Amino acid sequence: MFKLDNKLGLGLAALGRPGYITLGHHQNIGDDKSKDNMRNQCHRVLNFAYEKGIRYFDVARVYGESEEFLSSWIRKQNQFAGFVGSKWGYEYLAEWNVETDQHERKDHSHPFLKKQWVETRMNLGKSIDLYQIHSVTPESSVLQDKDVLKELHTIKKGGVDIGISTSGPQQKETITELLEVNKSEKLFTFIQCTINIFEQSCIESLKKASDQGINVIAKEIFANGRLTELNVNLHQENFLEINKVALKLNITIEDLALIWVYQLPFVKIVLTGASTIDQIERNINSLNKIKIDLPSLNNFQLSQTDYWNTRKSLSWN
Repeated sequence: MFKLDNKLGLGLAALGRPGYITLGHHQNIGDDKSKDNMRNQCHRVLNFAYEKGIRYFDVARVYGESEEFLSSWIRKQNQFAGFVGSKWGYEYLAEWNVETDQHERKDHSHPFLKKQWVETRMNLGKSIDLYQIHSVTPESSVLQDKDVLKELHTIKKGGVDIGISTSGPQQKETITELLEVNKSEKLFTFIQCTINIFEQSCIESLKKASDQGINVIAKEIFANGRLTELNVNLHQENFLEINKVALKLNITIEDLALIWVYQLPFVKIVLTGASTIDQIERNINSLNKIKIDLPSLNNFQLSQTDYWNTRKSLSWN
């Protein structure tokens, strides 16, 4: 069974491209969003994270230059003892612009897998440990594509773990489908799923996956900034009640959001999307309070329609 000493991992979605949908992304990155500046910013954050014991790093073909940024940083290390996951299935279209009509395009076809796998290997070489299908939903039908599954088996035989990430209001259905497919394929060993205080819909499905030996990676634990102090107008009724719980515990809402996910026993990796050293330092400091006894937060989950429609409405910045 896969195991890291530190469950906290770093995702580079907000560090690999100039625009992202996390609240406050522009302020975190600053006005200079040139590739050179963002590469340097990414490397500084990676240096700090690695020094503090973080060993899981998450990238994707669609995260702009995230693979290249991570790879160029790895090559600077005397010895790299990390675990790297990347994803295929989306194409980055923004051409390093924040304001654009289309940022990305989804393609779960077999030819696109072959194309993006070559690109990932060119970027990461042997530093790729996990390859995931990006944002699988029931309508994509990719888990039923025999050519895709055969190609993924070939990649797995080369020593790379195979997984999926999920997104959207039907995450639970996707996980159920994957578990069914895996009975015969025995292919997938990781699931990366959106799970946070606002989005708790797939907890029981993830428990089943974990019981079947699949490693669970929690993503979007801060709900793209909606579970941070930057949220001033979204889901305010639930947000303010959650903040009251945090204040009673003498912690911040960010502490609470991270600790709640970190304490879930079936979660193997908790991803932070920190884009500054200050952010990741706060995330790491939250772990000092990890043994705090939390009350039940089940009542604060949103309806899936509310959660995902609001996420879809967030602005690239």
